[in-house]
Amino acid sequence: MSRPVRILLATRDSNRERTWSEALKTARCQIVAGNGEPADDVDVLVIDQPLSDANVTLDEERLTRGQMGMVAVGVGLPADVSLPADHSARELRLACLLLAEIVRLRRQREASRRQEKVLTHLALSDPLTGLPNRRAWDQHLADRLVGATDKKWCLAVLDVDLFHEINDRLGHIEGDAALRRVADRLAGTMRRAGFVTRLGGDEFAVLVEGIDEAKAAAVIDLIRIQSAEDGDDASGRMPLKLSAGWAIVPPPVTKAAVNDALERADDALRQAKREGRNRTRPAAN
Repeated sequence: MSRPVRILLATRDSNRERTWSEALKTARCQIVAGNGEPADDVDVLVIDQPLSDANVTLDEERLTRGQMGMVAVGVGLPADVSLPADHSARELRLACLLLAEIVRLRRQREASRRQEKVLTHLALSDPLTGLPNRRAWDQHLADRLVGATDKKWCLAVLDVDLFHEINDRLGHIEGDAALRRVADRLAGTMRRAGFVTRLGGDEFAVLVEGIDEAKAAAVIDLIRIQSAEDGDDASGRMPLKLSAGWAIVPPPVTKAAVNDALERADDALRQAKREGRNRTRPAAN
């Protein structure tokens, strides 16, 4: 570590605390007072009693996650390092310094995992709406195909009617805001029902598993209606209506069948547009 190792001494024995402090009195160690105040950014805890009995306040989750090391002295506690009560000063110093280096590596590994998680989320999220993007959609379909059962799938494609008029009349900032509102409603509606993505522009896609033709029309139409909004004359906000097309993927569900269903759902969406918009249409068989 570039800074001194921060060590918290948790003992009620003043002589032992003094002995530990002398053993750790080096430029590489910094003793943190264990006086009951919150102890932040501690690297190593040296303890000779159960944590519940110690006069220290710390984040026990950090211990559980390995983001803080524990040296137990003369007591049978689950710890990273256990030393006998008659340990030498050198043994205590080496235990603390080596454990601090292990903790540093653990923290570094966790930070890398967090960064990787953030980057993965960014790569699979639409930056405007926060919905999964086209890459996430393709990945989700591929993942679901691996565990596909004999249940039917329903794939639907939706887009905002006359969206270009919102951009033309109110500008792209309001157009983006409108897409975010639609996306929020779609996400809320689909939270437990299936998977939704923004394919691009004003077009969205939905996957609902385990649904047949008899129910699909009502389900997709409900999703479409709940994702729309009325206009507001006072604020000048234009109404947001959607059209939708859907197709069933019969079992066995395969990649080819999914691609075919997406094409048919898109054709059904175009048919809904031709018929006057603001409606849901099934794919032709």
